[in-house]
Amino acid sequence: MSAPVERSASDPGSQGTAGVDPPRERRAAGRPAAHERPAAVALYFGYRALASLVVAAPLSVFVARVVGEYPRGDAILFDPGGLMLRELVRLSALAAAALAVQLGVGALLAAALGLVPLAVLLAALSQGGPLSAQAVGGRAARALGPLALLWGIALAAQVAAAALVLLPGTKLCAELLVLPRNRDLAAIAVAVIALVPVAALGLVHDLARVAVVGEQRGFYMAVSRGFDALRAAPLAAAWAWAYRGALTVVALAGGAWGVHLAGASDGPSVAAAFAAQLAAFAAAAYLRASWLAAAFRLLDRAAPTHERDEHTVPDDGAG
Repeated sequence: MSAPVERSASDPGSQGTAGVDPPRERRAAGRPAAHERPAAVALYFGYRALASLVVAAPLSVFVARVVGEYPRGDAILFDPGGLMLRELVRLSALAAAALAVQLGVGALLAAALGLVPLAVLLAALSQGGPLSAQAVGGRAARALGPLALLWGIALAAQVAAAALVLLPGTKLCAELLVLPRNRDLAAIAVAVIALVPVAALGLVHDLARVAVVGEQRGFYMAVSRGFDALRAAPLAAAWAWAYRGALTVVALAGGAWGVHLAGASDGPSVAAAFAAQLAAFAAAAYLRASWLAAAFRLLDRAAPTHERDEHTVPDDGAG
């Protein structure tokens, strides 16, 4: 006869009550690393690679119209002196409004649809041991609503935080500095400062996403758990996020350099450039999954003592 399982402190009968967060599902006994969930990481990478190609299509078509008739293709943009690159920038400024609308709408749509593979990845990372497609799909589906709400509010908060720094900062740079070089350097410094609150909000957003999927939290409790995890280990969280982010930038820059080295003058070089870009996307997707796996451990560390010590019940998709 099996021992009875201790129930959560939340009353299941209160799930339908307005404003009451549904009962949290128990943590798994061990959190898997990113390399232990290759199928989920591959799905996430596949979507991001496809979405990147689709979103960048208008810009690619524009560049092809400018340099497509040259025998060396876009390799001419990287010639010494940068003559064609400057010409491309000049023409881009004329079409900036149309390109911005297409790229912006495409990026927003891709990010919204990307919540589905992200939820699947988080569901796969939330439980140790073998998982069934039914268990992962059910957990991911239940989290889509709170994930969408989190994404919308976090995006608005990040835009507002960046604007609060960029607008007065760039205005002060234009008014106080005379030399164009000094204005440019000051504008870069303002942009770097604006990234700090944006990155902090993104970090809390990820921790809250982990709580939504891993613990089946609602919006308010997920945000609270995200802040709790950040307060419990701020340096560990910042380091785990920052070094993976830096490696992602290096990977994407390496992919861009690989595209430049391969060129686009013939079929094999185009294939090599495409492979370099895909390799960069794959590295970025794996680093993202690795950070989310670390976020689960950060969330576990911030759990109350009685929740950390209690036995856990794996989610097998039943019910």
